[in-house]
Amino acid sequence: MSYGLFLAVIVAAVVALFLKGIYEERKKEAAFLERLAASYGKVPWGYEKKAPSPGHKGSHKSFDRRNTDRYPDGYLQYLCRREDRFFLDEITWKELDMEAVFARLDYTMSQAGREYLYAMLHRPAQNQKDAEKWEKAASYFASHSRERVKIQGILAKIGRGKGLSCYDCLEAVREAPKGKVLKEYAADMAYVAGVFLFMLSLPSGLAFLAFVMVYQIVTYFGERAKILACLLGVAGLLRMIKGAEVLYRSLPDEIRQQTEQELGFQGMDCFRKLRSLRRHSFWVLQCGREGSSPVSVFADYIRMLLHPDVIQFQLLRNKILSLEPELWNAFAFTGYMDGSISIAMYRGSLDYYSIPALYCAKDDDRRKKSPCPDTDFYGEECFHPLLEIPVANSIRMKAGHGILLTGSNASGKSTFLKTIAVNLLFAQTIDTVLARTFQAPFCRIFTAMQDDGGSIQRGESSYMAEILSLKRILDAGKEMQAPVFCFIDEILRGTNTVERISASTQILRSIRQPEMYCFAATHDRELTELLGELYDNYHFTEEVQGKDISFSYRLQRGSADTSNAIRLLDVMGYDREIVEQAIRQAENFLREGVWK
Repeated sequence: MSYGLFLAVIVAAVVALFLKGIYEERKKEAAFLERLAASYGKVPWGYEKKAPSPGHKGSHKSFDRRNTDRYPDGYLQYLCRREDRFFLDEITWKELDMEAVFARLDYTMSQAGREYLYAMLHRPAQNQKDAEKWEKAASYFASHSRERVKIQGILAKIGRGKGLSCYDCLEAVREAPKGKVLKEYAADMAYVAGVFLFMLSLPSGLAFLAFVMVYQIVTYFGERAKILACLLGVAGLLRMIKGAEVLYRSLPDEIRQQTEQELGFQGMDCFRKLRSLRRHSFWVLQCGREGSSPVSVFADYIRMLLHPDVIQFQLLRNKILSLEPELWNAFAFTGYMDGSISIAMYRGSLDYYSIPALYCAKDDDRRKKSPCPDTDFYGEECFHPLLEIPVANSIRMKAGHGILLTGSNASGKSTFLKTIAVNLLFAQTIDTVLARTFQAPFCRIFTAMQDDGGSIQRGESSYMAEILSLKRILDAGKEMQAPVFCFIDEILRGTNTVERISASTQILRSIRQPEMYCFAATHDRELTELLGELYDNYHFTEEVQGKDISFSYRLQRGSADTSNAIRLLDVMGYDREIVEQAIRQAENFLREGVWK
């Protein structure tokens, strides 16, 4: 076989492998887009359901398997440093199980979308313009499936994962060691010297080229390891920039203009400046995309022998830092579009939802035009996003009043508080509520529902943690900011009955002042009488038949007149003697007012 024929066979084989790789990639992309189209109206990919927990009808927890970054808070950290405004605090976020709620809501395809949506859930709107920022884009994508799938395909190419966070990337770039680009160029030029030497002396040339190859391969892994986190981050940023520009050009004119107006985003000017980062960045862009295909294997050898990704990173480093404002603008634009689609997908998966009617507490004219002008808060058939088979409840908070919940253990008080709190947060963040009708003021949201889990590490008792949590609510009410809406579960449960009732009465009276709204749950029925002028009473109850106990989870007016703590001991199999003695002792106290 002649050398020419042999070379032609080799070239043909390489071309065939490249064409096969391209074919396989396109086949995968087509299958992915079909899956996206079929996913509308369903829960997010990887969202797992678990068995119902006691006391919660059809509740389940969730876990997002798409990546292991459980706290996508990079954009949130960036906003907290820049904006002097209210963000939901960590206690409230944890007590409302918002990580699980976020997983149910998260249909995003890009890291920008995931971080943007996560940040917006911490940042309740305080005016109508901010509250309605999602509506036009979300409604458009809900009714235009072909355009939605196309945009999701672009976003998926940008990718998501912890290594793709703009915030983490910029921090890593600032701290990355500076490399010696001239040394890298000199090593690459050594191949040229080796070729000339090869032409003069075959053995010497082969030996020299072999030495250069070994040196490059050995040093590559050391140099790359120093900047690997940066390489992954910069690759993600570059893909985001490229994808964001493609996304920008793919949007319908009306959505593009609306987005620019909502975000104050000058798209063409921003992407024109960012194009300088995309030039000569091919090898950095490939970082994180290594695979087993022939094309990927070939690219791996190029990287090891020539270090193109290391060289390009060092050349891009200063440009990245100088264009940081434009990077954040492109990141926010991408996140907004991805978040809008996520909201549209979430709405499509619900049995029903509504757009909230929000008002400013000081805007009397707007309030008079509302369906319930004498009501501070109204929610009709509200349900919780984590309940698989929810029981919807309605409630009205009269102007100037709070809500006091009583009822048996496991009857639904805590779940109801979280239902209202999460919907109130949704109303001010994603302009979507899980209710038929929902009217509420723009407000700051706080909870005091349980120990935040850190009292032991801080050396505090659970009671100390609770009173500090309550104090932050009282302090927030004194600030000249938006009204406070608070949710308190089992107030002061960590102390004795006399002091608990006395202190609880005064705290709840103090909270129920102008521009402070309160939902509170308690087992102390004495509070329903002491606070009757300031709080409307509602309760949950249960039905007991023999040793069986069932809960309807239906909210009812008035205070509870039963309790089930002792009966639950019997249901759970405690000795009958313990149960009977407890019943007799409780009845004796209620009759005589003395413990015996």
